[in-house]
Amino acid sequence: MNLSFLQIFTLVSIIHCFLLGVVVLSSKFLRSKANFYLGISLVILAIVGVNNWFWDIGKNPFLVRFFDLFLWQFLYPAALFRYFLLVTKSTSLKNSFKWFYVPFIILSFFNIIVTFHNLYGWINISFLTQEIIHIFYKVISFLSIIYSIALLFLSFGMIFLKKTKAHFLWIKIFWILFFFIDAYGAVLELARFFSDERKSHTYLWIAFSLVIYWMIYIGLYKFKFSNEKFEIRKFLENTKSSNSESQGTNDYLNKLLNLLTTQKIYLNAQLNREKVAEMLEISPGYLSQVLSKTEYKNLTTIINYYRVEEAKLLLRNPEFENYSLVSVGLEVGFNSKSTFYNTFKKQTGLTPNEFKKQVS
Repeated sequence: MNLSFLQIFTLVSIIHCFLLGVVVLSSKFLRSKANFYLGISLVILAIVGVNNWFWDIGKNPFLVRFFDLFLWQFLYPAALFRYFLLVTKSTSLKNSFKWFYVPFIILSFFNIIVTFHNLYGWINISFLTQEIIHIFYKVISFLSIIYSIALLFLSFGMIFLKKTKAHFLWIKIFWILFFFIDAYGAVLELARFFSDERKSHTYLWIAFSLVIYWMIYIGLYKFKFSNEKFEIRKFLENTKSSNSESQGTNDYLNKLLNLLTTQKIYLNAQLNREKVAEMLEISPGYLSQVLSKTEYKNLTTIINYYRVEEAKLLLRNPEFENYSLVSVGLEVGFNSKSTFYNTFKKQTGLTPNEFKKQVS
């Protein structure tokens, strides 16, 4: 079997797509409900790719014939949509999402019946004439175009029309890239719908391979980073503060210390003087006056003190040994890597990395 460079490159990218899906599903660093659906989407896309690849080279082995019984083009859009739903924490369509699998289940069932009748002759259904079968596959072709594009447009609102954190930028890029690739696939399927001639998917998969390699070298770090933040947040929520500040003489100072030690309000990166004053039911000016009489002098100093102490707690914990320092800093409430490093060194005399090495 003589294969061209493009055919070999396409097959390698499909294999990498499958392996990336397996890594996302199996790695403890990437384990989350959202990433589960991303991994499933990648594995399904690899199956679709293998089927298309063998079709393009004119081969039809048993494994491909088996996979062809199921209409995967109606499953991966649902799984990918579920991923976008979870990663953006959108509540729209959350309860009705199970219905998105219905097209895959029903249409795959009919496809199995048609295949058993038309290809293998295992069953005989009199009304399944060649004309009816032709119309059936025409309908499948048209619906596959509509379904995939429709779910992408539904996810557009979740990703682009709501405020998302800065580290979700790569998800927006992924959506845009996938949209153009899916649109190209829709054009190929539309050409098949009108001409009854199946078009080669080689260039489609070459384009998708670039997305896969981008995900491996760029996105994979983001998956790990996001999951590290989730694990750290879960740990912080389930532990009591290690800080043991003595109660102040002012009632409002006592309330503030209580908020810091029990509710850990310092973990909120958007915390400011106005929000704290509102919690204490006093004016921002009076809050500053109260803090000016303490050793901290101002709100920023006391908030950052607790954040650094929380970071030290995490850095001492062997469970987070392989987690990035940036993840630790952002999850204890700092807005940036530089602020975390500078504040940590000012308070401890060591950089986070130096402190981690010292306590390990």
